Amino acid sequence: MKNSDLKRYCFLLLYLLLFFGPLHLRAQEEGKSHSLRVGVYNNPPKIFVNEEGKADGIFIDLLEVIAEREDFELEYATGDWNELKQMLSEDRIDLLPDVAYSRERDSLYNLNTVPVLSSWLEAYTLKNAEIRSLADFKNRRIGVLKGSVQEEFFDEFAIKNLKLDFKKVTYDDYPSSIEGLYQKEIDVLVASRFLYFTKHINGEITSTGIIFRPSELHLAFSRSLDPAVVFKIDRQLSALKNDPRSEYYSIIHFWFDPPENKSLPSYFWWILYIVLFLLLSIIGFLFLLRYQVKLKTQALWKRNRQLTQAKEKAEEHERLKTIFLQNMSHEIRTPMNGIIGFLELLKEPNLDSDTRTKYIDIVIKSGKRLLTTINNIIEISKIDTHQLTVHPGRVNIPEVMEFYYNFFLPQAKEKNIELKLFQNLDDSDGIIETDKFIFDNILTNLIGNAIKFTDHGYIEIGNYKKGKDLVFYIKDTGVGIPPERQKAIFKRFVQANLSITRPHEGSGLGLAIVKAYVKALQGKIWLESEENRGTTFFFTLPYRPVDKEAVSNNNNHDQEVTSKPLDILIAEDDNISFLFINQILKRPEIKITRARSGKECVELLRKNPNIDLVLMDIKMPVMNGIEATKEIRTFNQTVPIIVQTAYTSSGDKEKALEAGCNDYITKPIDKERLLQLIRKYT
Repeated sequence: MKNSDLKRYCFLLLYLLLFFGPLHLRAQEEGKSHSLRVGVYNNPPKIFVNEEGKADGIFIDLLEVIAEREDFELEYATGDWNELKQMLSEDRIDLLPDVAYSRERDSLYNLNTVPVLSSWLEAYTLKNAEIRSLADFKNRRIGVLKGSVQEEFFDEFAIKNLKLDFKKVTYDDYPSSIEGLYQKEIDVLVASRFLYFTKHINGEITSTGIIFRPSELHLAFSRSLDPAVVFKIDRQLSALKNDPRSEYYSIIHFWFDPPENKSLPSYFWWILYIVLFLLLSIIGFLFLLRYQVKLKTQALWKRNRQLTQAKEKAEEHERLKTIFLQNMSHEIRTPMNGIIGFLELLKEPNLDSDTRTKYIDIVIKSGKRLLTTINNIIEISKIDTHQLTVHPGRVNIPEVMEFYYNFFLPQAKEKNIELKLFQNLDDSDGIIETDKFIFDNILTNLIGNAIKFTDHGYIEIGNYKKGKDLVFYIKDTGVGIPPERQKAIFKRFVQANLSITRPHEGSGLGLAIVKAYVKALQGKIWLESEENRGTTFFFTLPYRPVDKEAVSNNNNHDQEVTSKPLDILIAEDDNISFLFINQILKRPEIKITRARSGKECVELLRKNPNIDLVLMDIKMPVMNGIEATKEIRTFNQTVPIIVQTAYTSSGDKEKALEAGCNDYITKPIDKERLLQLIRKYT
């Protein structure tokens, strides 16, 4: 067993050595720093020796970038073109840059695969030489670099194929050939296109524009050099050329900038200015066109948006109109059915007293419901047409709260609901400035809703001060409002219960009106509710206390008007309204006189100055109640005038009082309220 284990371990060790050994040697070999001997000759800007005696140019910069990436060490050997080719053949240098491809060179050297630059041959002359085409080369002295592709081209193509008759002059390097052109040893210098980017191209030497023999410039390597080195250089060169942000393009851009001392012909600048002017004009026109298109697009978009909004608004109005008509049809027909139906039943001669009283109560209740619906329609119309105006006055909050507590107490008792009142104000700090008409309507709506939707438990109304606001609340233990309906109920025609089987009547306008009222008084309204547990409505009014004055609501409900004789003038054109008022005031001690127009009322009062009180309707033929009141006050300042009208706007009251009326009562006339006013002013 021991010998077997030993053999197994030896075999494993041998396997590891065989597998990882070559990898280790390869890693060591790859980690070596290769030294490359590079040949440098003068052919700026591609390759040359600069003024400091160092190798420079496009090829040198690229080789140094690649050497840094591959950890190569570069050594430079200088000489002329032919010397360096010989040194490369004899392996005295490893690399010669700037070598154009030819079959002969490809057989002598190892050319890399990825070309470094693209080039062509170009003819250069002194400024005034008349060389425009290859035909002009006839009988001319042509200078070329000795042993270069230029010489090969002229030997193989220009002389043999084109049969051009000229004299060829060869030079060992470019500087000597350029000097020969200056000294007029030659008429034309044929060199690579890169000569254009050197300092030699100036006002004296220019390009003829004659180009030929395009070629790719490579790196030529010694045949004895490791092919892996050539592969690495090709790999890096390919990566550099494929990346538009690489050092390759930075180097090209750097060396291809025109020399600073290069001059351009004057016509070039004129052409440039014209082109720039045209370009700027086109750009300006395009910007203007784009701006106009943008404006038209915006206008079109705005118009489309307005049309869309108008369409949506029209659809919403149509929807609301449909809802309105459906609700109003129900809310008007239902009480009218009760009124007309039970009035028909009251014609029955055999009704007992209790049944008759019951029918009359139903008619009165239906009439009040119908009146509430009509008032709501009028109020929401005023809100929509921005006719709701606020008329601030002194309001005794504790007194008003006490009044509405007593007013709604019978309704609460009728449903076996406890009605609670919590006052946190008294007469010393409870008189504020606000619009009493609007405030009364807010309380009436909210307390009425609480009683309507509460079947057991209690309702609590109260107030308290909080900062600069006076907070009112109406709390009930009714059905509550589902969370998803709590925001919607302040919208018109919306109710907490959407079912057609809901047990409570209503147009769905009440809370929308209340919200508008609270906003008009610069307050806020919100609610807290839990389904089947109850709801609390809160609203605020700005707390603007005023000095205590005689602000009272005489709520005594004596049935007797007065014990002394009274002469009352009723200005009313509507027969039914007159009969109703006349029936209320039908007493032995009261004399009733009727006027059917405002003008008749004025004339009767002139003839009977002893009239004790005038009940003045606003809307009458010939002369309305406001005009009649103004006329009366020109000759009688003392007679009490109580205006009575079907108009419900709080502004109508102010108009009547400004005209000279003493007080105000709305139709349908409440009997107790009318008697109270007559007692007050007689």
